[in-house]
Amino acid sequence: MKKFFSLIFLVNLVMLLGCSEVDPGEPVLQPSFMSPYVLFPNDPAISDSVAAYLTSGAVLSLHPGVSYTLSFDKDSSLDEAPVLQLFRVGGALDDQRYSIRHVRSLDAVEKDGRYYYDFVCEENDRARWVTTLALNGDFYTGNVKNVRLDAEGPYSKNFSINLIVVGKVVFPDSSMTVQAFADSMLKSFRKFFKGIGIDTLYVRYAHEHPDLGKKYPADEPWLAGRSSDDLFVSELGGWPEKELKKSLDLVLVHRIEADHVLGYSYLYSGNFGGGEGSTVVIGTREKTPYGESEVTVGEILETAVHESGHFLGLRHTTSTRSDMSETMDYSVLEDGFTDTPFCRDLLLSGLLKKNSVGHSDFAVPAYRLDLAAAADFSVTDCPDHRNLMFPSVTGEEFEGFSEQQLEHVRKNLTVFPH
Repeated sequence: MKKFFSLIFLVNLVMLLGCSEVDPGEPVLQPSFMSPYVLFPNDPAISDSVAAYLTSGAVLSLHPGVSYTLSFDKDSSLDEAPVLQLFRVGGALDDQRYSIRHVRSLDAVEKDGRYYYDFVCEENDRARWVTTLALNGDFYTGNVKNVRLDAEGPYSKNFSINLIVVGKVVFPDSSMTVQAFADSMLKSFRKFFKGIGIDTLYVRYAHEHPDLGKKYPADEPWLAGRSSDDLFVSELGGWPEKELKKSLDLVLVHRIEADHVLGYSYLYSGNFGGGEGSTVVIGTREKTPYGESEVTVGEILETAVHESGHFLGLRHTTSTRSDMSETMDYSVLEDGFTDTPFCRDLLLSGLLKKNSVGHSDFAVPAYRLDLAAAADFSVTDCPDHRNLMFPSVTGEEFEGFSEQQLEHVRKNLTVFPH
């Protein structure tokens, strides 16, 4: 259950000179290509891959009206600081090329052995910017380490939830109604997202959507990824009612068409406004190689909270092989928080490779894998196995989020427009 969308291709970029803002100082150096590595706001996980491409084409995930500080360690072998050049990624020109526009060039402020670059994203919507580092008329040749993108925004630390029921949904307890499930979900979110206001939980039905209702029959089970090509059912995001337009859209379906996957979201999406990346999808059944199996209501609720954690910027406490495969980044082993120790034995056990589920397309889905069948390793030995962002179902009750995780969500909510 997880993640975000990024262009995972090495692509040629075309500079639109007519839209460039050429700043004095270093000449504008167009990115060599757009890397698959994305730097997310406030992400404490250190990515060596992002650092390696910051000079020639790392991607920044940005939101409108937010103040950002990009920083990295100074290379002690060089006296001069590079100029950070930022480019906005525009529309596709063809299958391999995308337009870019030079936005600005920034001088560094040096402090405590690090370079800092401050800027504000003056966009109307979320955007992708690409970086280059320039020094003396050429690409920076210094060593770049420990890159961070700190962010502070003007948006609320509260949010509402819109539970969208798609098709025929029958809970493991057949006597449970949708409203009773919704009431339990609201309690779970308020229990685990401490210090964060969950204002309201709305319930809406896909077959009653004013524009799309005919596409979603109420009496047929919806199989996400099979009943339609869009696994995320993203067209239901941004429900067309004024009070719901900026809610977290949680789509409830019969099941998801991927083995042992109970939910999907996008890492660091923060898209409360509809469209791609705006929905979190939860199933009431689990698909297996042999059919499907029932899960408890408690597991469905935990999955909903876990997936929403990804949506709001929480990684798995310990990265899985599939996490690394989807992001194409094998340098991120854990979430970066000091109060969520990652499981070294899980990384070394071989289970990640054995249980990896490959996915393509632009989405980077997250999921939790059932590793209980492993004979030579128990996930309950992991120090992080009681955290809600642990990547595996353990059969034990989750303790919730750590304080650093909660503070991270609070800060990200001020960055994500809603």
